[in-house]
Amino acid sequence: MKSELLPRIVSQAATRIARVSLLVLALAGLRGFAQTPQMTVPTPVSVLGHNPGDDYYLATYEEEIQYFHALAAHSDRIRMFTVGKTTEGRNIEVAVISSPANLAQLDEWKADTKRLSMADGLDDASAKALAQKARVIIHIDGGLHANEVAGPQHSMVLAYKLLSAQNDPQVDRILNNVVLLLYPTLNPDGQDMVVSWYRKNLGTQYEVSPMPWLFQDYVGHDNNRDGYMLNMKESQVVAKTELEYSPAIFYCQHQTAPFPARIWIPPFSDPISSNISPYVRSWFNVVGTGMAAYLNEHQLPGAISESEFDNWYPGFVDYAGSFRNEISFFTETALYRYATPRFYTVDEFPKNMQDLKALTMYTTPWQGGWWRLKDAVNYMVTASMSVLDTSARYRETLLYNQYQSARDNIRRYTQAPPYAYVIPSAQRDVPEAAQLARIMLENGLQVHGVTDSFTANGRKYPSGSWVVLMNQPYSGLAKELFEIQHYPDAMGGGGTKAIDLPYDVTGWTLPLQMGVQVDAISDPISAEELGHLKQLTQIDLPATKIDGVGTSFVLTHEANASFHLVNDVLVGGGSAALDKDEFKTPNDSETGALVVSGVSHATLANLTAKYGVSAISIDHAPVHAIALHRARVGLYRPWQPSIDEGWTRWILEQYGFQPISLYNADIRAGSLSDRVDVILLPDMRAASLVNGFKPGVVPGEYAGGLDEEGLASLRAFVRKGGTLVAFNQSAAAIIPLFSLPVKNVLDGVKSDRFFCSGALLRVNTESRDRPALYGLPSELAVMFERGPAFDTLPGFKGAVLARYPTESNPLESGLLLHPEAIEGKIAALELSYGEGRIFLYGFKPQWRAQSHGTYKFFFNALYKFDDPPFAQDKPVQEKSKQAE
Repeated sequence: MKSELLPRIVSQAATRIARVSLLVLALAGLRGFAQTPQMTVPTPVSVLGHNPGDDYYLATYEEEIQYFHALAAHSDRIRMFTVGKTTEGRNIEVAVISSPANLAQLDEWKADTKRLSMADGLDDASAKALAQKARVIIHIDGGLHANEVAGPQHSMVLAYKLLSAQNDPQVDRILNNVVLLLYPTLNPDGQDMVVSWYRKNLGTQYEVSPMPWLFQDYVGHDNNRDGYMLNMKESQVVAKTELEYSPAIFYCQHQTAPFPARIWIPPFSDPISSNISPYVRSWFNVVGTGMAAYLNEHQLPGAISESEFDNWYPGFVDYAGSFRNEISFFTETALYRYATPRFYTVDEFPKNMQDLKALTMYTTPWQGGWWRLKDAVNYMVTASMSVLDTSARYRETLLYNQYQSARDNIRRYTQAPPYAYVIPSAQRDVPEAAQLARIMLENGLQVHGVTDSFTANGRKYPSGSWVVLMNQPYSGLAKELFEIQHYPDAMGGGGTKAIDLPYDVTGWTLPLQMGVQVDAISDPISAEELGHLKQLTQIDLPATKIDGVGTSFVLTHEANASFHLVNDVLVGGGSAALDKDEFKTPNDSETGALVVSGVSHATLANLTAKYGVSAISIDHAPVHAIALHRARVGLYRPWQPSIDEGWTRWILEQYGFQPISLYNADIRAGSLSDRVDVILLPDMRAASLVNGFKPGVVPGEYAGGLDEEGLASLRAFVRKGGTLVAFNQSAAAIIPLFSLPVKNVLDGVKSDRFFCSGALLRVNTESRDRPALYGLPSELAVMFERGPAFDTLPGFKGAVLARYPTESNPLESGLLLHPEAIEGKIAALELSYGEGRIFLYGFKPQWRAQSHGTYKFFFNALYKFDDPPFAQDKPVQEKSKQAE
């Protein structure tokens, strides 16, 4: 027997013993152990058969929760709560840890912190008095990126430390002053996926292989990019719980430290948003500096600050709370892979770090050696204890600063613009306007409805419009999401050199992304006009109606919700068409009006109310209506997990397109037209698309990409009449793979000649007679994120769908360096290929399920037509200068 297998065998035996121990504990609890808090708090090993952090061992979510329940059965310092459900239906549980006296008054402390965080009925004197009395609530969690495995293990060790300590002055101070809201993990589904994968491969050549699917369904790593949209159930639960508890600090564990540092800690790199309270911004520095000193005190070297992490993008789940006056941040502890140890030598370090010299933000360099899971757990627990110790020592200051942050926001926007933001109820896409108002409400902002009419900035807004008054505690979030982003550059606005290339996207303005008109109110609002507003507790879809009497019904093509309604009609056996001519719709006269029939008036009335889309009833379909049918939609799902695939799948399911996943083997098998009519390729680099995981990296069934066999199958599918839709880098990848008469003008261009890591850019739509553009405005913003831009070449057959403006900067929000590289270039196009079509989008029309205003770019491609108007495409001469 190989000696290296012994630790694994011991580990497995210990797990079996632990199950027996757990049963004993459970039975003991039934006999009343929970009523005897003086009993010994169970150690992790007594329940799990392991210490969290042991080599080759990871606890599942269920095992972790069992341990927390065992703690709750033996200690009066902890209470467990279920706060929601995951995507896969698991309970999301949190532990609240404090002194028994504090737990007995938990509801009182929650009410106190809510009042302070909102400055509710308080002045400075009463707020100071309340801060002296109240307990500070601190959120710490085990992370949300499930392949960063130490976080959940750390939660158990931290809980045991706080519950088992006796006569420990530091722990006593924490328990008496702090109420800890401890999430074992923010991603229970992912924790079980990752642990199952690791256990399956433990002791094999694939022990540290990457898991070939997303560690949270639909979003994977982007579960930390959903902080304000709240699309995912887990994000919704976190936001709801934070609004219930109003923590002063939100601390999330991660594991991607810049090598060779052992832990990245605040402060962040610049830039930082000015919409965050200065109290919060200052506390980032205080907490980080204190953590650095605490780690050094405990002989844990290798802490680094600033480095590569900024916090410009507000959509991080562990940062969005900063706009609700929480000190919301993360740390990044070093990780090898799973629970397998790794030895590092200095010659593996980056060359500029091999001298082991101290730096201002890296004061105690790590010198290499073994790195085990228990080391990562130890760093995390120590960092968490630092946060708790700081919170206990500065309880009153933290609480009073929460009040001051809210007070100052209210004062600021009482005295200066914007005084409010108005979302008019008259919009191209009214349901999307309602969704934007709902997002504000779910993030804790107060939203008012216009009862009859409301006048501001000299404009009268109709009943049903939504108003976000800015003299409220969390108004910084509204401004952050509604305003245009201006990422700082070193040339005083010249747009030629960024201070530092950003960590994430640089522009996200929600009205631009969602295609919703929002007006900033720059004039003070009179008391009389405020009387026309009513605070809302929920956002309802606008009332709908069906005008006229007939058997066919006309819908606007401008509302995304119309697609959901059409899909429901088609699934129910009805029929649908679109009109090539201009026709009157509930919005106005428009080209491409949707017409449904084969459903009763009552059925359609229910659907219009469900989706917030009105209709006009007519006797018969328009003369030039083109019948459309449900397409069988296939979405490529690579084994090298694609976050973009997950987001696309989620959107398609939300709108009733019922996509099927096509894996490598499905595409290589050929005969695709027997199964699907449309195939979507998510944003992927060419190497990932074609090659996937290399052989030997993962088990054989998950290795490889489409390869030449799959590409040949895709080509044949399109030539026989299929539709292929490619997003962003996949669009660039298939140009040479399909020998398309198109050039990517950004191919090989370095960042010193063009750079855009994520910004909203303006495009103008062309060829507006194409069904692919029905429902879209003539000008709109798209999310450009490291994508291509196009020119056509001789032999091009098809149409240009969208183009960047000529001789003007297309930037709408964010950072774009050297815009001249894409001025006048093509952003989206449609090509004939054999009997089929290919759509190339040089941007992400479905970006993170936020860019609702560009969904129609690909929704329109997901139907079959009886008489497609594009069937006679001929070679066309491109307007712009031909590429050589």
